[in-house]
Amino acid sequence: MPSLNPKTARSSPGPRQTVSTRLLRRRDGRGEVVEDALAVEEPLEIAVSNKWGSHSLTVTLRTPGEERALACGFLFSEGIVRGREDVRSVRYREEVETTLPAQRITVRLADEVDFSPERHRRNFPISAACGACGKSVLEALRVFRDKPLRLLTGERVSETRLGKMAEQLRGVQTGFQATGGLHAAARFSCGGKLLSSAEDIGRHNAVDKLIGACLEADEMDWSGSILFLSGRLGYDLMQKAIVVGCPIVASVGAPSSLAVELASLFNITVIGFLKPDRFNVYSVPERIQFLDE
Repeated sequence: MPSLNPKTARSSPGPRQTVSTRLLRRRDGRGEVVEDALAVEEPLEIAVSNKWGSHSLTVTLRTPGEERALACGFLFSEGIVRGREDVRSVRYREEVETTLPAQRITVRLADEVDFSPERHRRNFPISAACGACGKSVLEALRVFRDKPLRLLTGERVSETRLGKMAEQLRGVQTGFQATGGLHAAARFSCGGKLLSSAEDIGRHNAVDKLIGACLEADEMDWSGSILFLSGRLGYDLMQKAIVVGCPIVASVGAPSSLAVELASLFNITVIGFLKPDRFNVYSVPERIQFLDE
């Protein structure tokens, strides 16, 4: 079984939009370990300070770089500052020796800025694109699972069954077929059976609907399940997979760097760019039965 990086490589200090990783690339039943790039996803806590103290506003998941512009633009778009004169200083701090990346940026407001923590603290509206944006402190991004998942000792998912999942899901995506604008999430068995699915304009909403339906049906044992996603795989969706204990996450899109790091940390198999005849494996390939084994 090919060995993959336990986490993505951080090649150089400072802002970076991509990181290098080793993955298993499968094409037409054959595989090779290659170097590829992942888009960097890291949390940034945005806070403001004034003569009354410091106040955390939100955590946004973003690609590192231009943090000052990001923070000031956020404050302007939310009506907290109205011009350059409202910003006295900007301080950026990166935590060290943390399990996950942790950065904070604090904007010092001019004394005359009318800022109310109760009025401006986010819960700002959460967009459909981001299930973690809106959390008010970095600690809110913790994953509530103490131990990594164990490797399955029974049935693995076959390469052939993986290739058929997208087609199976499309058959029940009535909302997508009508609009072309909805994301889907599905739960499959390792035998390839479609167990349940959900659609929503937001990726994270679709997964929450899927989990909620399983909870109501008292079917929360995900140990032999596959979470299949119709879009890209970011931190917010990986967090949900970890919490429910799902050992395999497959997506038709790309995973982010933070999603792969979390998956490696919790022993979860990540499959990206899944098509009938090809896919990439970013972590824990042992759960897949390959054609050429």
